[in-house]
Amino acid sequence: MIKIYGTMICPDCEALKKRLMSECIPFEFCDFSAATQNLKDFLKIRDNHAYDSLFDPVREAGGVGIPCIVLEDGTITLDPEVLFTEED
Repeated sequence: MIKIYGTMICPDCEALKKRLMSECIPFEFCDFSAATQNLKDFLKIRDNHAYDSLFDPVREAGGVGIPCIVLEDGTITLDPEVLFTEED
């Protein structure tokens, strides 16, 4: 299942959650404000040097890197549009 890390006080996270629900795409929303473990799990991803190329531009701009999307195959992305691209 797709996992989304974020918080509902983030407008981008809230919008993504609503869109996924409206399009009936199954997902798990890992809300930082609901459980500290969700934040810890996200930080393990964000602070893993394997993902520096993904998160460095966000850090440099003063961002957090949410919504952070973990696809079913383990791919990590910050681009929500990959969830809405139709496959051939």
